[in-house]
Amino acid sequence: MPRIPALCLCLFAAGSLVLGSSRAARADAQQSPAGHGGPHVELDRLSLPPDLIGAEAFETHLRRTLRREVRSADWGADAKSKISYRFVVERLELREENGVLHVTCTARGQLPKGKSAKSHIVFGGDPRERKKVVEHVLDIVARGVVTRLAELERARRTP
Repeated sequence: MPRIPALCLCLFAAGSLVLGSSRAARADAQQSPAGHGGPHVELDRLSLPPDLIGAEAFETHLRRTLRREVRSADWGADAKSKISYRFVVERLELREENGVLHVTCTARGQLPKGKSAKSHIVFGGDPRERKKVVEHVLDIVARGVVTRLAELERARRTP
């Protein structure tokens, strides 16, 4: 079994504590004084490229991912607020080259009044695990878009 230097273990442990505490602080910040959660954030419309094979399964996965990311984002609004957004996967291309599956994805989210966020990624993975790689890419772009939309909404609500 390889030895891991003590410094690396300390940095890893410290990083875990910092990440854990920031998640807890973010969750606490979203709670209203009455113990209710954050604002009601609703997905108004979701669209994927029409020619995507397996689109229905990817849409189900993406809806679940967006729901999770929306709950963990800090929208800067109280529990009485209602926020709607749209999410569009503009491009999702898969190609295999030299035994590697390359997934290119571009997604855009939009809030009312024209505020929008865009995420683009090119990611490689095992072609035998096509579904897993595509879902991972969708998770990444969803997190990026939702995080940026929440930041835009916080800035709009701050006086």
